[in-house]
Amino acid sequence: MQFSSEFILDRAHFSECYEQSSLINPPKKCRYHFIGALLIFGFIIMIATDQSVAVGLFFIGLAFVEFFSFKYRKAWWLSRQMWSKNSGNTITLTIDDEAIKIISLYQNQSIVWSEVSEVIDTPLGIILKLKNNNQSYLSKKSLSGEALNFIKTKTDNTNLHG
Repeated sequence: MQFSSEFILDRAHFSECYEQSSLINPPKKCRYHFIGALLIFGFIIMIATDQSVAVGLFFIGLAFVEFFSFKYRKAWWLSRQMWSKNSGNTITLTIDDEAIKIISLYQNQSIVWSEVSEVIDTPLGIILKLKNNNQSYLSKKSLSGEALNFIKTKTDNTNLHG
């Protein structure tokens, strides 16, 4: 059996990926000690050394970037995805007996079934956890009911959770 569909990597798709993945991944904690160390280091460089003030300001700027990347982590993540080469491109998703193939203009990925360690059903899609600790999100918008059932049968009895 083979199932094929296409979707566009747009802001709505990336947002759905982030939101559904955050349902199963614990939220990261802000690294306040790291931010504080960057601030202190920056001020020490500015006050106590002969280095240019710009070097100290660089470390202080890094502290602000670290803080805002945590505070606005979804917007930060979405922005990075929207800047990627594949953003806005049409993706072809093919599911067959051998693998799940994701083909785009800049990247081709193939996930063989033996690499999938767990399939997690979310309200809007499924998350494939791989044996190398990576994960891939597939939106139910781009999968037919038959394709979802096929994925469940390929991974049944060992790793389907939901």
